[in-house]
Amino acid sequence: MVSGEYHDGRSTRIRRVQVMLEGDQLSWRGDDVQGAAQLVQVNVSARMIGVPFTLRLPNGAQLQIAHDDMPGDWLRGRHRIETLVDWLERKRWVALASVLVIGLSLFGWLEYGMPWMADRIAARMPQRMDVAMGQQALTLMRGRMLLPSHLPAERQAHLRELFDRFSRNVTGLPAVHLAIYDSPSIGANAFALPDGTVVFTDTLLKALPDDASFIAVSAHELGHLAYHHQMREVMRNVGLTVMISMAFGDVTSLSGISAAVPTFLLNNHYSRAFEADADDFAFQALARQGIDPIAFADAMHALERAHPGAADGREVRYMSNHPLDAERIAKAEAASRQFRKL
Repeated sequence: MVSGEYHDGRSTRIRRVQVMLEGDQLSWRGDDVQGAAQLVQVNVSARMIGVPFTLRLPNGAQLQIAHDDMPGDWLRGRHRIETLVDWLERKRWVALASVLVIGLSLFGWLEYGMPWMADRIAARMPQRMDVAMGQQALTLMRGRMLLPSHLPAERQAHLRELFDRFSRNVTGLPAVHLAIYDSPSIGANAFALPDGTVVFTDTLLKALPDDASFIAVSAHELGHLAYHHQMREVMRNVGLTVMISMAFGDVTSLSGISAAVPTFLLNNHYSRAFEADADDFAFQALARQGIDPIAFADAMHALERAHPGAADGREVRYMSNHPLDAERIAKAEAASRQFRKL
């Protein structure tokens, strides 16, 4: 027998009653009220810690019994999931473990899950979307950061011929073309846009020592295109924004992502893994066309010589976006030794 409250469902009056269970029959008796019902006809609320049980009776009335007063054997076999949850809520170690699991799951999703999904989406993105984003980015930069080149027309024509000849024999590429601009704000730099445009600045071209080093840098940028690094990086960057917008129901902010894509492209800094993939692609592409991969290291060293230690406090933009380190140089030298053995 337990104490409870009886609500008739027609008034706000509360009656104190004693509730009993005899066999399969539930009965109650108290202030001017009594009754009985088969337990199977009683709809019992789920167990929630700190919340009274509500027993809804067939006639529309209700019995309420304090959470801790309800005998466990009265509801045996009913609300098994809620009973398990109630038991788990009472265990401090379970709560701490839940926080840890949620934290690890969130870290795993951001570190591995979202990049994996972003890569799959980027790989299946229609080519027309790549073209539209690349052209939009180029339009945004042209006239602001990208100005008409001051290189002689003969030099530009020669470089385009070299680039076209080399890229035609590289498999796995979209339609690509070379664009040359002067850019005092960007400095020595080269980058590839999703539509297949490979941009070189005058400053970078003047720093490169020969045609082979130009082709080596071109091969690296073509590697970014072949592996869809631009769109993969963009999707990884906007993925968290999409998740937050959807979580808070702010769907209107999602429309601004497409407009922000060129900004991601302009300020892109590839991960070390993406840079390594593009390097390997370049070394193999160079070797297949009879060009010693040491030309890649020559290009990086030439940039260092042209800008020794960034004496004026300004770093070389290309080496900022494509960091030069001993490991990458060592890989280029190893690829060169392998090439010379062939």
